[in-house]
Amino acid sequence: MHHRWAVTAVALAMGCGASPATVHDAGAIAVDAGAITGDAGRDAGAPAHQIAYVSGNGPDILRFDVGQNGALSPLGATPAFAANPSFLAITASAVYAVSEATGRVGAYARSQDSGALTLINDASSGGAGPAHVAVDRGGGYVLVANYSDGAVSTLAIRSDGGLAAPRTIQAGKNAHMIVTDPSNRYAFVPCLGDNYVAQYRFDAATGQLTPNATPHLATAAGAGPRHLAFAPDGVHAYLINEIASTLSALALDTATGQLRELQTVSTRAAGATGTNTGAEVWVHPSGRFVYASNRGDNTIAVFAIAGDGRITPVGQAQTGGQTPRSFAIDATGAWLYVANQGTSTVVPFAIDPRTGMPSPTASAVTATSPEFVALVAAPR
Repeated sequence: MHHRWAVTAVALAMGCGASPATVHDAGAIAVDAGAITGDAGRDAGAPAHQIAYVSGNGPDILRFDVGQNGALSPLGATPAFAANPSFLAITASAVYAVSEATGRVGAYARSQDSGALTLINDASSGGAGPAHVAVDRGGGYVLVANYSDGAVSTLAIRSDGGLAAPRTIQAGKNAHMIVTDPSNRYAFVPCLGDNYVAQYRFDAATGQLTPNATPHLATAAGAGPRHLAFAPDGVHAYLINEIASTLSALALDTATGQLRELQTVSTRAAGATGTNTGAEVWVHPSGRFVYASNRGDNTIAVFAIAGDGRITPVGQAQTGGQTPRSFAIDATGAWLYVANQGTSTVVPFAIDPRTGMPSPTASAVTATSPEFVALVAAPR
C-alpha cells in the first residue's frame, strides 16, 4: 500500500479550490491558503510567511523567503539530484523534481519550517525528456509528462515520500503536462505535437489512467497546446497554446470528464509583431482573472473571467526580463512571480485586486536560467 503523502491545497493558483487536496501546473504547489476573498484576492487568515522555490538549468533547487512587500531573500540551495530539474511538484511534506536530461524523477523530504530539502530517492519517469510533474489531488501518486516520447506515467508515493516504479502509457506527441481535475476522477495531457488534449479517467486508488470515451479534445491545427489550469468553480479550465500564442477557455462536463472549447483568443497585445510563443497559464485564486505568459513579447497577459467562463483581455504587463517560461501566483492572490529564463531573473509583482493587473513591487533576484517558480506556506 502506498501512503497518501500530504498535499495541502496544492496549486490553488491553478484554480483548483474545489478539492481538499489540489494540484498545480506551473505543476503542483503546496500552500495552506485558508479562505480567499473574491474582492481582494487575499485574506487576513492566509499564511503570513511563504517560501519560494526556483529551479531550471542551474545546479541547485533554490529557496527564498517571501517578505511582506513580496521581496525575495535567499534562504539556501539544495543540489539537484540530476541535471536540469526543470519542473517541481510540491506538497506539504515533499518536493518532486523531474530531470529532463536524465529521464528521472527525484523525491525530496521538505522541512515545513525552513523549506530545506533532503533527497529520499529517484525513479525513472517512464519516458524521455520529462517536462512536467504533478501530484494527484488525493496525494497518492506523482504524475509525469514526458515531452520527448509522449509517454505519461503515474508513480505511487511510498510511506516515506519516496517513489515507486512508474506505470506508463502513451498520450501523444510532445506531452507537455499532466493534471487531474478538481474531483480527481479525470486527468488531462496537452500534447503539443498532436494538437490535442488527451483525456483520461483516473483511478486514485490504483493510479491507473484509462482513455476516456472521447479520448482527445482537438485544438486548432498548429496551435501547440502546452499547459492547462482549472478555475475554482471546477467546471472551467484554460489552455495555453504555445505555437499559436492563444488561450482557450474550456468547459468540463463533470459527469463524463470531457472538455469542450468555449472560446480561443490571442495572448498577444493588439499589433504585436515578431516571434512569440506562449508558455504558462494560471488562474487567480479568486477565479476572477486568468494569466498567460508570452515568450518573445516578454509579457504577462491578463484576462477577466466572466460567469460563463469566457474571457476578456484586461492588459499586458512587461515581465522585466526575457523568455518568461514560468510564473506563479501565491495562494493569497497578492503576489505574482515571473521566472525569466532568458535573463536568469525572478521578478516579484503585486497584483491589483480590482483590475488583476500586476506591477513590479521589489527587486529581481538571480537564478540560473529559471524554468519554474512556486510559493508555499511555512510557519514562522
